[in-house]
Amino acid sequence: MSFNQTRDLLDHAREFHRRLGRFYAGLMDLAQSARTRELLAHLVEHEAVLDRRLGEYEEAVSDNILDTFFKYMLDGNEAHFRDYPVPDEVDAAYVIEAARHFDGVLGRFYSEMAKKALSDHVREVLLNLMEMELREQMSLSKQALELAVD
Repeated sequence: MSFNQTRDLLDHAREFHRRLGRFYAGLMDLAQSARTRELLAHLVEHEAVLDRRLGEYEEAVSDNILDTFFKYMLDGNEAHFRDYPVPDEVDAAYVIEAARHFDGVLGRFYSEMAKKALSDHVREVLLNLMEMELREQMSLSKQALELAVD
């Protein structure tokens, strides 16, 4: 089993957001409508914002917490995307379902890591990130529905 630091977990999450942004960008050419492309453009920007927020969060957290070790092997993010089915054409419903799926993947990652944290401070950081992800999911769901319904 490999050892990773809290810093590695945050970097893993940041890379997940960057990869998710690329996933959404890759769906643009498959979008059937302008609304779906608008939704995808919004999601691409949303993932960039989350990546930046995680970077800011990492800068604000003490080195003591960031340097805390986990006895856990981090899997690469690519398998989550490789295994997710992509149709020849995408619509808003597909995009919204994909967004919910990938947000759930990241939320479960934070939850699992929080359970494995030996430090209460690290657990608190991960639970805060999980809560942030849940708030983002709710906000994104509202925005996605507004874009899809208009």
